[in-house]
Amino acid sequence: MKNYQKLTIITAILGLIIPFIGIFLYMLINSVIGIPILALFVGWALLIAVGIIAVNVGAIVAAFKVKNKNLLGGILIACGVLLFLLIQWFAIPALVLFVIAGILAFKDKDKLSNLKEKIP
Repeated sequence: MKNYQKLTIITAILGLIIPFIGIFLYMLINSVIGIPILALFVGWALLIAVGIIAVNVGAIVAAFKVKNKNLLGGILIACGVLLFLLIQWFAIPALVLFVIAGILAFKDKDKLSNLKEKIP
C-alpha cells in the first residue's frame, strides 16, 4: 500500500467517526420522541453529515480505483476543499491531510513502469 493510500484511509476514517455518531444519536433521539420533529431543528446537520460521509467514502474509493496519479492527486485535493466548504474551520486538519495525500499521489512514480522502460 502506498503512502497516499495510507494517509487517505487514516484521514477518511477519522472523518467518518463523528458523522456516524451524529446520525446514530439523531436516529436514537428521534425514535424516543416518536415523531420526526427533531428534523426541524437539526435537519441541516443531518444533511451535512451525509455530505461528509459521501466525500470521505469517495476519497477512499478514488485512492484505490483511480490509476492516473495526476487525476488522483486532484481528486484528493478536491475532497479536502469540499470538506472545507461543508464544515469550514473544523475541516482544516482534513484539508491539510488530503492536500498532503494529493501531493504524494502527484509525486508517486510506479516502479513497475520504470522497470519496463529500462528493459530493451
